[in-house]
Amino acid sequence: MSTHPLSSVYVQHELTRVWSRPGYAGIPYSDGDEPEKRIAEILEQAGDLSSLSFELARQCTDWPARYHLSSARANLLRPFTAALGGDVLEIGAGCGALTRFLGECGGRVLALEGSPRRAAMAAARTRDLAHVTVVAESLEHFEWPAQFDVITLVGVLEYAGLFMHAENPPLAMLQRARALLRPNGTLLLAIENQLGLKYFAGAGEDHTGLPMYGLEGRYRPEQPRTFGRAALADLLRQGGFSAMDFLLPFPDYKLPSSIITAAGLQRKDFDAAAFAWQSACRDPLLPPYRNFALELAWPIVFANGLALDLANSFLVAAAPTAKPFMDPRMLAFHYSTGRQAAYCKEIVFRDDGTGGIQLAYKRLGRGTPPAGNAPTPPLQFVCHDAADYHAGITLSFEFIRLVTTDGWRVEQVAAFLRRYLAVLQTLAREQGLEVDVSSARALVAGTLFDASFRNIIIHPEGKPALIDQEWIHPGPMELGFLLFRTIQSNLMMISRWGTHGYGSQFTPAAFFVAVLDAAGLPVTTDDLRRYSAAEAELQNHIVGYDLCYQELVKAWMAQPLKTQTGQGRVAQLLIECEAQLASAMAQLRAAEDALAARRKSLFGRLAAWRIMGGNRPAS
Repeated sequence: MSTHPLSSVYVQHELTRVWSRPGYAGIPYSDGDEPEKRIAEILEQAGDLSSLSFELARQCTDWPARYHLSSARANLLRPFTAALGGDVLEIGAGCGALTRFLGECGGRVLALEGSPRRAAMAAARTRDLAHVTVVAESLEHFEWPAQFDVITLVGVLEYAGLFMHAENPPLAMLQRARALLRPNGTLLLAIENQLGLKYFAGAGEDHTGLPMYGLEGRYRPEQPRTFGRAALADLLRQGGFSAMDFLLPFPDYKLPSSIITAAGLQRKDFDAAAFAWQSACRDPLLPPYRNFALELAWPIVFANGLALDLANSFLVAAAPTAKPFMDPRMLAFHYSTGRQAAYCKEIVFRDDGTGGIQLAYKRLGRGTPPAGNAPTPPLQFVCHDAADYHAGITLSFEFIRLVTTDGWRVEQVAAFLRRYLAVLQTLAREQGLEVDVSSARALVAGTLFDASFRNIIIHPEGKPALIDQEWIHPGPMELGFLLFRTIQSNLMMISRWGTHGYGSQFTPAAFFVAVLDAAGLPVTTDDLRRYSAAEAELQNHIVGYDLCYQELVKAWMAQPLKTQTGQGRVAQLLIECEAQLASAMAQLRAAEDALAARRKSLFGRLAAWRIMGGNRPAS
């Protein structure tokens, strides 16, 4: 009978399957008792534990659940799937989101987690994967007789000062990881950038929640801390990693939708900035008011070669000696997850070897989603094998630049909309179709369902092209509905509108109605309700559960357009506070005057009482 290599030091818990030292108390790290108990219950009851599980995705009702259960977590490591088939050590498994993906890659995974409760959740997430072993132990005291091909250190290095007892805890952690790595192995490290652009925009430091905290270097020894690119690279070299590649996950490493390689950053005919600005507003930790519009700043940052220094997060592949970490032709990876597994896909942007750029598509899930009560699915999903890359500017970016410019007018947006409709007609004719743009009620072919602002590229010479056409509507649809979904999706990418003269209560709903009316395509609020209901039905089908999308859009469409930066909002709050203070001071003075008058009256009555020989004066 063979003996498990861990059995000489650790004991496996019969119920949780977690290995630990007898009496191990664990490290004091948690998202809180209530959130972690809820996540543990979700994992225990779940039938689909896969990295693309929509059963788990529908439970992402708060930030802890989203972080630990979202299918977007695995996107961080998907570019390295081919390298994850050997012996893998995951340092800091948390609740098992990445542990699950590592196990699905087929390697022998040892997941190390300092919190026994979290280790039990990681074991529950991988309970059907026999080649995944979970150990509740600190890295500092971890004992293992062999080395690993790959070690992951995702969201862990920043906490080294809390759990490593050394003069330089982050360096000690990297040196420990180096000792556990085979000479030709790879370390995959992810961490926030101390100099991330979102911090300049006013976002709170991810661990303290305080704005400017990391930028000003106010970290204390007992706190988590992050590093800028140069400091992190130097730390890695000191830790024994002489070779390294920095990749940039956007919007950050926690829930990435896109990952850009060094080759992608260097390629002049490749618009790497598009991955950054299009995802800028998807970061759930951004404040509602920012010092500037990230979606407008990112293209400038990339154009000036500062993306590596100002990215919100880093994904670093490092090794003790020089080695290729991935195919050098790879420029970027883009992932569409958060859907039913059959609709999830990967797009790889790569050099085609002849000076051009090619897109390779791959479905990440299998099967065909159920159509629900309908005889056929409400949308047809199309995933091509490959496509050519189109250089140029999206109509989406032009739209955003227009409405974020101070002094924009509805008539300008209507003119842009008419231009979009002319482009749509041109693209439709290439398919042998005609588009009637005389009325919002006119019917448009379902093959143009995905012809939104963001999916239309205008080449430098002015020629339009459709990109990423993944959905086909089964039948004709109203032109107004197509306009509603393309405008609505673009409005959600805007962090701050330009100032306008339409009143402080100008809402997205009012904007939509006003723009279509000015474009000669009038719609009513009833039309908006119909469009919202139709879009909700489609979105619910795509993700596989009820998103309450219609209620969310209804609430959002009624909110006033934000026209302030974070600094403007602070200034407004100061003015409001000053006004409230002035009002309070006026009330205080009035109260003092009333008190003085009352005191004077009482003294007068007391004097009269004395004059009258002590008899009480008439009231």
